[in-house]
Amino acid sequence: MKPAAALHPAEASHPIALRGQRLRVAYDGRLVFHEVDIAIPRGHLVALIGPNGSGKSSLLRVLAGVQKPASGVVDALSRVALIVPADAPPGDLTPTDLAGYACSVKRKWWQWSLPPHERRLIERALGRCRLEDRANEPVWRLSAGEVQRAWMAAALACSAETLLIDEPTTHLDLRFQMEILRTLRELAGCGLTIVMSLHDLTLAARFADSIALLAGGQLSCGAPQHILTEDSLARAFDVSVTTFPHPAQGYTICVPS
Repeated sequence: MKPAAALHPAEASHPIALRGQRLRVAYDGRLVFHEVDIAIPRGHLVALIGPNGSGKSSLLRVLAGVQKPASGVVDALSRVALIVPADAPPGDLTPTDLAGYACSVKRKWWQWSLPPHERRLIERALGRCRLEDRANEPVWRLSAGEVQRAWMAAALACSAETLLIDEPTTHLDLRFQMEILRTLRELAGCGLTIVMSLHDLTLAARFADSIALLAGGQLSCGAPQHILTEDSLARAFDVSVTTFPHPAQGYTICVPS
């Protein structure tokens, strides 16, 4: 099997936030991927795509350091947080509570109260995720998109510099999908590094700086127009795909044909 490609050369001049080299994952003798290399530039929004079972969630867990690869190494050159799909938190909690709990995990066992600097971190994180007006609303009053942003704010309150998000648009309708992706795009524009797994190829092309396509045990990374080609998508998903540029904005539209 050939080694997978890292991000395209045009991005080589950017400082790297997170790097994986020669990564291999297998479950019960089934090889998921092998010799995968990836380098994530700081301040970039990367969309991780690929068919079901290709190893997207496994790759995110390995990069986050919560799963050990069968072989290979991960260099985290920034503070990393992993956000995975989860049921809604208890309904009486607020976004402030969630962010405060995330901060408390880092505190010493004898430190019970919320110090002023953590309060400032929480307020800033909620503001960055556009939740300042909903900070003290119980979760049961929030939309699904707002709950997702509350989890993101909790990660930011811990001073995370790189967010790895597994399917942030899961179970969201189109309006809230756009809301989440616009928030992530804004955060990347402010210098945060983000890797998100997505199933919607067109939304990946619209919002991401780079695409990482994981299929057949190999990873191909690069600019959306270089990765989202009809041939590469047909090989990856085993279905014919027609691609064409958006007439006004130019991003790649992908339609199964």
